[in-house]
Amino acid sequence: MSTYQLAQTIPLITEPLVRAGFYPSSDLALKHIVLDYIDRRITWAQTQVRRLEKKHGQSFTLYSQSLAGQATLADEDEWMEWESLLDMLESWRQVKAEVQRSDVR
Repeated sequence: MSTYQLAQTIPLITEPLVRAGFYPSSDLALKHIVLDYIDRRITWAQTQVRRLEKKHGQSFTLYSQSLAGQATLADEDEWMEWESLLDMLESWRQVKAEVQRSDVR
């Protein structure tokens, strides 16, 4: 989608929220929509990390240490999934902080 198309589409989505009085501006509506999406991604990643912590009864760091020199292919696959989830979680948190700092009113 081009910048022009985005400039045309975003108001179609956000203006009804402004007219209904939910937000004072389209910019703030968009910021809150984006933050809500980010929060949902963070929650999803946290849930997946907790699932793995519960499954293994330990943190990722301890799990990594327990695999040293004895990991099976299945262990390595799960380790990579867990590491990816933690990386994703950190990335979403950084993006959230950046969006929150944006000067949108």
